[in-house]
Amino acid sequence: MAIDFKLAPDVEQVRQRVRSFMESRVRPVEERLVAEAADRSAYRQEIGRLRDHAREEGLWNPHLPAEWGGMALGPVAMAFVSAEAGRTTIGPYVLNAQAPDEGNMHTLLHHANDEQKEKYLRPLAEGRCRSCFAMTEPEVAGSDPTLIQTSAIRDGDDWIVNGHKWFISGARGARFAILVAKTDPDADPPQARNSAFLVDLPSEGWEVVRDIETMAGHGNHCEIRITDLRVASSQMLSERGHGHLLGQARLGPA
Repeated sequence: MAIDFKLAPDVEQVRQRVRSFMESRVRPVEERLVAEAADRSAYRQEIGRLRDHAREEGLWNPHLPAEWGGMALGPVAMAFVSAEAGRTTIGPYVLNAQAPDEGNMHTLLHHANDEQKEKYLRPLAEGRCRSCFAMTEPEVAGSDPTLIQTSAIRDGDDWIVNGHKWFISGARGARFAILVAKTDPDADPPQARNSAFLVDLPSEGWEVVRDIETMAGHGNHCEIRITDLRVASSQMLSERGHGHLLGQARLGPA
């Protein structure tokens, strides 16, 4: 029996809605911006206008539940929304479903406490700020979080963080970071050695060294130096030792 690759009707419907929106609203604006060699300010202004249209057409926050102003789409529908939005450069930004913010919203939704959700998830969901996720490091294999060397040492009600991160997408302009650091170096299993913190930006001790050039040029994938960064214990995201689990959960929908 042949496999039926047809999408479920609800998934196909949302895919077509997003495709139509991208072709009729987003692509003409993007092509004009490219032709005019527009600067970053012009892009921000036009994306803001297009976001208003996305809200009007019910395409805002496709990844979030309705109570957070979203479409409450599942993983399959989100895969096709991302594919259609990705036909243009600015499409994901227009829907407020761009990396790394989309993954960070998912993380905050499932792991932040109520106070943290209001402070960090709310402005992200409303499109009022940007964020970054600081996990990978240059001195070790970035794909293996158990090797993280950035340390967080308890100092009263705070944690003092020192370390080195790189390829931290969206770091320039981010209002906050989800920072993964080693809090329990002797924990067994090693997956329990790391914890995650919410860091307000800019902060003393957090230095954006450079935007690392890739084969695609410069795209706000940054090197970060962290020196005696003081973070309150209340800024820990989820539980102590859950940094690895949180990172894995974040990568799932991404």
